[in-house]
Amino acid sequence: MKIHQLTPASPEWALFTAHLKAVNDAEWVLDEDDLPKQENLFFFAAIVDRNVVGSISVIRQEITIPETEWAADRDRTLRDPEGNPYYEILVHTFRVEKAHRRKGYGRALQEAALNLARETGCIQMRSWSSLDKQANYALKLSLGFGFHPEVQQTASGLRVSGGYFVKRV
Repeated sequence: MKIHQLTPASPEWALFTAHLKAVNDAEWVLDEDDLPKQENLFFFAAIVDRNVVGSISVIRQEITIPETEWAADRDRTLRDPEGNPYYEILVHTFRVEKAHRRKGYGRALQEAALNLARETGCIQMRSWSSLDKQANYALKLSLGFGFHPEVQQTASGLRVSGGYFVKRV
């Protein structure tokens, strides 16, 4: 099974962006011209017979501690003893089409992102998932991720139960 790392210059980019739009994930990672919304975004796809059957979009970023009134004037970047920032890979989108689940595509996509984390000097990979994604929970736990319960609030104010998965790389 081959996982493709894609960029806007890749021949499969149009297939990939069509997939992201079809599964309602494009808004999180693409701008109005179907280009990455920000720097340090990386895209991987499982492609079978010119169809994208799974994808993961991740960003490499500094690890920062959430802001509060107590920490407003402090550097909130997690740093090593020499003062260098620690980095992580954060999953923005992850999807495997229903007809292709339980065939190893999700695991291969997650492993591609974990490899990217290692290759780019990150100390961890992290993602958030809502409570209703039981297959994702099983996959992440089988890959050795830890879990931290967390409630996320949507822009409309809806509170969604779920949690962060974190794996040291």
